[in-house]
Amino acid sequence: NDYLRRIALLRASRDGVYVKFWFVVDNPCKNHVDEVKALANELNAKQLEQSGGNYFINVIHYGANRGASYARNTGYNYSIADWILFLDDDVIPNDNILDAYIGGIKRFPDAKVLAGMTTLPEATNTWTTMLRVCNVGYFYGVSKLRRHPPWAVTANLLVRGSRFNPTIQFKECYPKTGGGEDIDLVYQYKAFYPTSGLLATAAVPEAIVKHPWWNGGNLCYKQIRGWAWGDSMCILEWPSKTFMTFPNWIEHVTFIILPLAIYTKQPVTGLAVGSVVIVLEHLIKMSRYLPAALKQCEGDSILYQLYVALGAGTVLSAQEITRVNAILRRFSLYSICRRVDWFDGQEPRIKLVIQFGSIIRFVLNVGITSIGFGSYWQEWLNQV
Repeated sequence: NDYLRRIALLRASRDGVYVKFWFVVDNPCKNHVDEVKALANELNAKQLEQSGGNYFINVIHYGANRGASYARNTGYNYSIADWILFLDDDVIPNDNILDAYIGGIKRFPDAKVLAGMTTLPEATNTWTTMLRVCNVGYFYGVSKLRRHPPWAVTANLLVRGSRFNPTIQFKECYPKTGGGEDIDLVYQYKAFYPTSGLLATAAVPEAIVKHPWWNGGNLCYKQIRGWAWGDSMCILEWPSKTFMTFPNWIEHVTFIILPLAIYTKQPVTGLAVGSVVIVLEHLIKMSRYLPAALKQCEGDSILYQLYVALGAGTVLSAQEITRVNAILRRFSLYSICRRVDWFDGQEPRIKLVIQFGSIIRFVLNVGITSIGFGSYWQEWLNQV
């Protein structure tokens, strides 16, 4: 309730701003609903005495946890406001966040989506150091890096009200716990307002919230895999915002080495070749993240820095494995070797680097596979 209280006490410093709060309770536990209602009644009573119905709190609840998309759609569709600010219930917003967003609306009259600054804590242990090194939270702080972000997280996001664009909704094809639906929502706004172009989104880095580490700073591969499962849906929902690469390491293992091992009846060779490909991939990732690990872990031993760099690589690997799992579960052959363009065309150089890197990896993996299964090819050639 401390988090909700802080959010409910947010105020704008200027007159003429009408604000309503919508607390959507998607936890069916009666205690949670009662606590939120009690908080709303307490604060509403005080507010009515001071300034009438402005800053009034509405509580919505239903008897089941229907997921992040359903909960956000509920508040989004109930509201008739010009602008709607999404805030997660575990963030701590700065007191001036409403003023910051009002300023952003004035500065960017063509914008339909305003991205605030969602800050993550400093690293507190080895795991959070790995998260810092791999930069998995890049889009949480994207408003500080880009004037017109390609998308931003819904933990702190201001969008044009639903009455102006009623067909835009959070899609329920994404995971209940979240992942991909925020990307999809921003893409919907861009599609609904095509004449706005790049100006459809704008950054408001002064609109700051503090976001905690996931799972209290402990291992959170489940959360990371959930994001990947969700963002892989964007390939099917937004194919025009994707691009092709050569197979990555897990696609190579799954769609090339495994079928080869089965076809040639050499499971041990397949296991050995797959292991070499996996080790090579994580050595490449470790070298990629080592400079950041050296900076983040300055003063620690080189072995620890290497360990952090290696662990940072496993964060990306967990996502890559999950996306291949999604391909298999959905039987979505279209998604093989296809990647979401996270920058929505704003960074063609990054896309080119990813594609070029995939070529190098693929050549190395094909070389390893050819050598590993060399005895079979030699026997086959002799028979021919």
